[in-house]
Amino acid sequence: MTATTTARHQGMSSYDFGLTSGRLHAFRTPQDVIDVFDQDLDDVIAFVESGGTTFLSPILGRLGGIVCTSGTTRSHLAIVSREYEVPCLLAVELDGWEPEDDAVVTIGSSPSGEGWLSPGSGPAAQTDSPVTSTPVDTTSGSGSGSGTGIVRQYTSDSSGSPVSDWWTYIESVGDEIGRKPFPSSVTPDTVAELIGEPLTEEGLDALIQHMGRSFKPEMTRRSGFTSEIFPMMPYMSMSVIEDFHSYPARIRAIDAAMPAEQIGARLRDDAGLVSPLWIWMVGYHYLCGRELLIHSGRLGPADDLDDVGTVVDFWRRLTLAHRGDGTLDYKDAGFSNQYLPADVVDELRATRRDLDDETNASLKKLNAALSGYCFMYFTDSRVGICDNGPYPEPDGEATVVRDFLSLDSGTFAYPWASDLDPGVNGITVTLTYPVSAFHDFEINDWGTTFTEPDHFLSAVTRASVTARYADGTARVLEPHEWSELASRLSTEHLKLYQTFSTMSRDDRILAATRMYTWGLRPFARLAGVEDSIDWSFSGSTMALFPEPLADDDQAAALFGGALVAHDRPSAFTGIR
Repeated sequence: MTATTTARHQGMSSYDFGLTSGRLHAFRTPQDVIDVFDQDLDDVIAFVESGGTTFLSPILGRLGGIVCTSGTTRSHLAIVSREYEVPCLLAVELDGWEPEDDAVVTIGSSPSGEGWLSPGSGPAAQTDSPVTSTPVDTTSGSGSGSGTGIVRQYTSDSSGSPVSDWWTYIESVGDEIGRKPFPSSVTPDTVAELIGEPLTEEGLDALIQHMGRSFKPEMTRRSGFTSEIFPMMPYMSMSVIEDFHSYPARIRAIDAAMPAEQIGARLRDDAGLVSPLWIWMVGYHYLCGRELLIHSGRLGPADDLDDVGTVVDFWRRLTLAHRGDGTLDYKDAGFSNQYLPADVVDELRATRRDLDDETNASLKKLNAALSGYCFMYFTDSRVGICDNGPYPEPDGEATVVRDFLSLDSGTFAYPWASDLDPGVNGITVTLTYPVSAFHDFEINDWGTTFTEPDHFLSAVTRASVTARYADGTARVLEPHEWSELASRLSTEHLKLYQTFSTMSRDDRILAATRMYTWGLRPFARLAGVEDSIDWSFSGSTMALFPEPLADDDQAAALFGGALVAHDRPSAFTGIR
């Protein structure tokens, strides 16, 4: 640190952690992380220039703090730092300052989300305006009449036909983030009729536009930085293009063996079978790939309509059957997903125990270990973690069910997971909290819970942890087993980290691409056709690798230009 640096460097805090001081240490390569794995890191404030989530993941929970020059409060690093309760600043403005290792710095936050970094330690590091805390009134939740704190908007306007009302809803635009009142005439009884209705070209066009209007604002609310381990823009671009090329044939094989609506209904029966996020991705990732190819001039809006209709209709029927209430995504339902049947929710509720300070701390430790492990397993994406609910409880409480899926070598058969042995196939965590603890509560389309105030797990009063095994059995874990599992996950996590750190850059891109593009495997397995489907990359996709898709700048320009950087309200181009 230069001697002349006295000003604060502004940023944003991932949560309101107050003040913390420590020794700054820059991490630039995976070997930097491996080198300090066995060291005491309590007073180390890690400095990273990019995403840092998987990059720091083996040590993240042991750090005294994190400073990152990019990101937002909805980025992966912010989410994981909150779960680990590690102070974290994002989008820090360095203004030409070059940090030096072992320099003592202080980082601070405020309830408004502002954050700062300054040289020195403790309150002396503050300059003109000290950080203050403003108490949050948590005496009443936002409410919606459902007892969950989720606000769901309805319209009573009706044409006399719930199906017609549903299509009117699909064709409407909504507000600045794509929300719009859902027709109250559409009920679970409407779902079978919606599924049975053939999808016309007019309906296909309306669905594509609706999905794009929902998707674009969510993309703008997320950050676009890259990862030090996984080149995110290259693998995101390559994976969605591969989905466009490979999904039609794979989906036809699956749908012929077991129709989408049967798969969706089957997956409603239990938590932890397949993440709702993988269902969401069937339609959205495919249309992202279509959009990138249109944007690059390799596809016309009216091209391959039979394939487009096949995938979107499969997704429509799968989603309607799985959610069961006529909605297509979390946003349709006021940022919620209450897909589990009442008897399944009751079974999960029966496993809960009251939490004290010790068991709450163990729960947080396990949740953080599972989150970090899943981020690494799924190549810096959050698709192995998905929340559903909230489910209303008596006396002003609600329950969220959090699934951690595919923790061992099974489910997706990823090559890098072949030697993993965490002792479980998946984990379902049942979390009950008072609705009054939050004035804002949202589970977004990626299955991630955001709350204000932001410490969701700190508000949880009752919880359970259910371990799921490869043979289909399940067992409720005792609290002393929570810490044991967290330790075992840490060991397997480091093995994963070392596996990826020895790969070449191109191999990491291909591994991460494979992670996403094998998303249909659970559905194919359920339908009994997994072994008859070709899961290799298509020649059409590989023709674009390494040029232009392996290049960070070209891939970022393609991805952002196609999906966000335009004046259309929808991320996706219609077929007309």
